[in-house]
Amino acid sequence: MDHDQLFKEVLRVCLADFLELFLPAVAQYVDLHSLEFLEQESFGEITGRRKSAVDVLVKARLRGQPAYFLIHVEAQASKRNWSAKRMFYYFAVQTYKHDLPVYPIALLSWDSPRAAEPGQYAVEFPDRRVLEFNFPVIQLNRLNWRDYLQHDNPAACALMAKMGVAPQDYPKVRAACLGMLIRLRLPPKQRQPLLRFIDAYLPLTPAQEQELDEELNRFEPKEKEVAMTYITSWERKGMAIGLLKGQLKGKLEGKLEVAVALLTQRLGPLSKATTKRLGRLTLERLEALLATLLEFESQADLQRWLRAHSSTQNTVNGQH
Repeated sequence: MDHDQLFKEVLRVCLADFLELFLPAVAQYVDLHSLEFLEQESFGEITGRRKSAVDVLVKARLRGQPAYFLIHVEAQASKRNWSAKRMFYYFAVQTYKHDLPVYPIALLSWDSPRAAEPGQYAVEFPDRRVLEFNFPVIQLNRLNWRDYLQHDNPAACALMAKMGVAPQDYPKVRAACLGMLIRLRLPPKQRQPLLRFIDAYLPLTPAQEQELDEELNRFEPKEKEVAMTYITSWERKGMAIGLLKGQLKGKLEGKLEVAVALLTQRLGPLSKATTKRLGRLTLERLEALLATLLEFESQADLQRWLRAHSSTQNTVNGQH
């Protein structure tokens, strides 16, 4: 799953809404009609990271003034790659490069740990503090999605999906997001990135799809009709694959085909080696994989599962 791309898409279509929701003081003094997303150049040699550009960099004007500044939103999906010091590196590079004041924002979206992250990086000596760098931290796993149900804000609609939602609440939150989208009446260009985000972070099991249907049955008839039109291509493919799964129930080859299709849709193209390893799974283990694959967030998760469950018995390509 490309976390960076999902967050960039959401922020590009609703940055003004994001500021109004999480940083209302900033939204008061920035001209929200002046926001200009900037293309960025590589500076990986400074940060030491494979990813060589900040996530979102926007040029903005102060309301009622000719003065400009930059808004930098760094979306982090992993605690491993995060530090306040790195935020300062990004700040320093962009300040030097553009010669404009930079307003940095950390948007943290990992599931755990939930301990509060600092919004400060300081350098000090016994006789003085030579640097104190402060920035706001929006740590989604410390927010309660229920607090955002009535906001009717596009940023809330998407980012609720990462606010520490328990898996058993996925259908309820998806229904709430759909209801909010209906009320917002967003154009398709703005709506589709939000739907892709919700799809990615609130995946449903077949049983939960039935729960979602029950939630949608509580909508007014016209609202339910609109909600059904908002189902994205990923969901439509998932439904088709689900039908295929039912038709092929009990067949090892069919379950392998379903597993490969679902994994490819969720994680991207699989290597030949990975597909071969899947083909060596027993029927029982393929069924176990189908029951858990929606929990995978990366191909690394799949590889860990395969290492723990691989078998050469009763395979698709062997004797069974």
